[in-house]
Amino acid sequence: MLHLYIWLIPSLLFIIPQLTTADEAGCNSLERHEIERRLSTKTPYRAIANYNETAPLYDGCHPTRIWAIIRHGTRNPSKSVILQAKGRLVEIQTQLLAQSDSNLCADEFKQLRRWSWAHIEPDDEKLLVAEGEDELIELAERFQLRFPKLLPDLYNPEWYYMKYTATQRTLKSAQSFATGLFGRHRIHAISYPEPLHRDPVLRFYKLCSRWKTDVDKNPETMFYARSFNAEPAMQSAVAHVRAVTKLMDLTPQDVQLMYTVCAFETAWQRRRAPSVWCRFFDVASLSALEFAEDLKYYWNDGYGYELTHRIACPAIADMFAAIDTLQPRANATFYFTHSGTLLKMLAHLGVAKDERPLTHKDFEMKRLWRTSEIDAFATNLAFVRYNCIEREPQVLAMHQERVIRLPGCPQDEDLCPLSTLRANYADSVERCDFEALCQAAN
Repeated sequence: MLHLYIWLIPSLLFIIPQLTTADEAGCNSLERHEIERRLSTKTPYRAIANYNETAPLYDGCHPTRIWAIIRHGTRNPSKSVILQAKGRLVEIQTQLLAQSDSNLCADEFKQLRRWSWAHIEPDDEKLLVAEGEDELIELAERFQLRFPKLLPDLYNPEWYYMKYTATQRTLKSAQSFATGLFGRHRIHAISYPEPLHRDPVLRFYKLCSRWKTDVDKNPETMFYARSFNAEPAMQSAVAHVRAVTKLMDLTPQDVQLMYTVCAFETAWQRRRAPSVWCRFFDVASLSALEFAEDLKYYWNDGYGYELTHRIACPAIADMFAAIDTLQPRANATFYFTHSGTLLKMLAHLGVAKDERPLTHKDFEMKRLWRTSEIDAFATNLAFVRYNCIEREPQVLAMHQERVIRLPGCPQDEDLCPLSTLRANYADSVERCDFEALCQAAN
């Protein structure tokens, strides 16, 4: 009777509006933050942003240079996901709507009936959406509030250097960031260098044939992610979705598709309820699907293979060149790029590194490598140089707008001496033989 009681209540509340409405009762008990913070690389930046705009001030020091690399904002899915949503997911929708004893409450049933991706075509794949523009505008505004002298609101090409890859999503991200800094009416004056599909700094891995063969196209890279499918946590997640939908023939791939669409639709809409597809999950099943994604990115783009993060050295070298005041570089460098770049750089720097490699057996382990936190849409990594009166130049490292203390730097203060940072990553600058690293074995 307890099961009946749980599912009857939303119906009763919907019928008697003077008590509450289905929307207020929120037919599914999941809170927005419980969903938004478990969407892996499809997590909207608003779920993890730092809204504290306080300037990082340090006695006797002032910021003189900034170098930041930023993932594009929230986008459309890939062509493959769009086609699956318009095909297989419509089949699942039809089956759910045909049920006479659905687990959906009235409001969710109405949402599911209205659900459609007719407005999205395969050619719209990976385009930046309105939410992605807002993420970058707001990110720029917060950076400017923290560093008002370093980031003036008047554009000067000698002061600012901005670059994006040859994709619509990074172009629009750059333009949105510029809007946040300078205002919409000024962004047409900004000069950008020619964008490259295979940029040696912004997308270095695209130039590395050895990484493509040994890691990216290597079936063994996905061994642990595949193995997790047989683990109790993932099997329970699939069983949960089957039970809630009452569709016992759902495959693990169907459940993954529902999770992916749940993620994208939730990321797109900050002012609407999360996607109706999220309502078929609970916290445990979302966490299992998130962990499967973490394993995938750990081994393809993170710590799994040493080569993967070693090849980030050109980007690290560029950062040091940009914050060296003896170099004729702009005071503020902003790069707009992709998930693969940010994850490899974080691993190169030793950020979010667990004590041992992540495997399919580690679901219960408290881990640092959580893509929902470290690689959401609009993920950002920044290095700020401070010149000081009584000590050598210092560097402030920030990830997701929060100060981070890198390995080998003082752990009891925010600033790291530039000389210490250089020594820690000397291999990245002085011994970055990218061509030798990336030469495919014969």
